[in-house]
Amino acid sequence: MNKMEFEIEPVWQSRFQKTFLAGTGREEALHFCSIKVDSVPDTLESEGISLCKHWLEQDDFPRDGILLLHLERKRKEFWNTNQVCVYHQLYEFETKNIDQWIRGCTWKGESETSEWISLIESVDSKPLECIAKHFGAAIVSPDEPLRLEELKIPKPWGHEGWYTGVEKRGVASVFDHFGCTELPYALGLFPEKLLNGHDKKLILLKTLNPLSEAVMGDLYLEMHEKKWEVYVVTALDPEAWPSGTGRILAGLNSKVKDRYHDRFGASWREPLLLDFQEQIQEYEITRRKMDQLLDQLKEQQEISGEEEITPQQLTDLENKLPQELRKEEALLREKAYSFIASVPVKLGDVVTFPAMQIHSLQHGIRVIEFQTPHYERLIVMFAQKVLTQDHWDTERAIRLLNTEPYQLPEPVSLIKENGFIEERIVDFPDFTVERIQMVKTISKEFCCEGNYHLLICVSGVAHLESESGKINELLPGPAFLLAAGTRFYRISNKVSETLIFLRAVPVKNTMGAQD
Repeated sequence: MNKMEFEIEPVWQSRFQKTFLAGTGREEALHFCSIKVDSVPDTLESEGISLCKHWLEQDDFPRDGILLLHLERKRKEFWNTNQVCVYHQLYEFETKNIDQWIRGCTWKGESETSEWISLIESVDSKPLECIAKHFGAAIVSPDEPLRLEELKIPKPWGHEGWYTGVEKRGVASVFDHFGCTELPYALGLFPEKLLNGHDKKLILLKTLNPLSEAVMGDLYLEMHEKKWEVYVVTALDPEAWPSGTGRILAGLNSKVKDRYHDRFGASWREPLLLDFQEQIQEYEITRRKMDQLLDQLKEQQEISGEEEITPQQLTDLENKLPQELRKEEALLREKAYSFIASVPVKLGDVVTFPAMQIHSLQHGIRVIEFQTPHYERLIVMFAQKVLTQDHWDTERAIRLLNTEPYQLPEPVSLIKENGFIEERIVDFPDFTVERIQMVKTISKEFCCEGNYHLLICVSGVAHLESESGKINELLPGPAFLLAAGTRFYRISNKVSETLIFLRAVPVKNTMGAQD
């Protein structure tokens, strides 16, 4: 008896089995097995495929048949203060082809097997699809792209759109026409086939959508100790940036650096950073006075501290503050910001932020962002009240920050031929991102080679064709996760003059593209 059988056998003995002819439009028998797993694992590791194979070894099935394996399980959700949650996994596979044709769905909450199994017996549809539709769950196949839709997360400066984020504030999901499934649970159905040993916390893919109003739409001036980020500029609000050129804050102002170098020589760094820190701390005192008064005004108008307010509402509230206080806040803010470089950006520009790089995306500049899945940041300063923590991290951030002048990166050309351009826009330790452009009529085949791929379209519309021949539309909005076990997929630009999409890949193996 091998290790897998020894661990599974006690659970296997408690199974419920049933064989019947379901309304599947097929003549094959449907074999159903349900197992309740009482343990609470710390991860979403799946024994589903192993149990399917174990089932085939235990029973003598005819070659033509459908097997449905149901697991009722419990787990702790790390993103939800380790709350224990009951969930279900349902696998569907063919007895003759388990390695080539298997898919599943999963849903949370208590549900009686006897209630929903009757649906399979009574309707003329595929059994897994029937159950997925009943529970509003997406069907997951390691052979097909998983569609990820944007989850809107409100922020004081606008909103983020999450595709792969998993936190208490929100959990990204996989979608199809049957329903949606939270991403950690979808990945838990086929972790090896989907991820091939990569971290279950995927490369973070999101959009940043700041308000167009100056100051209110400016993001935190922040820095990360572990996280690496890359932005691709997708839109510039014409009211905020009528010239078509926006500006972000990044790195130390070289003119300020030169001034301190002229005064202090090779010892310029310490006095510059000390003055910068003191300037922010002076601003913070005034900022907190304003925040306290604004909180009082909100309370008077019965606006809760967590409630979103419009730019106009905030402007109306600030206009009720003492004029001298508002002038002082603006003056001190500009003095603090003067230590930071203002970098021009245009539509399509790539902006990268390695760890220890101070930065702030500014109002009216929308970007697609990829980052390493580390949920940490140091808030250097912010021109609004910080809602997620009660302090700024100014002292630590300034002690660690990179003092080299910031420069926009230059993409590295990988392929340029016959209307197809592939550029590497970032090569971080944990992942790479490529920007791919294809003119009309170009069709290209890509290989995953053991690494999952994250795809998101910047402009244009194309067909994303899986190995099975199924087609998804690749267009701005949704993103797609291609399993690490995917041998190949094809993208064809059939209608757009120029298609531009981004591909993020975790660092492990190499990738390839073929005609």
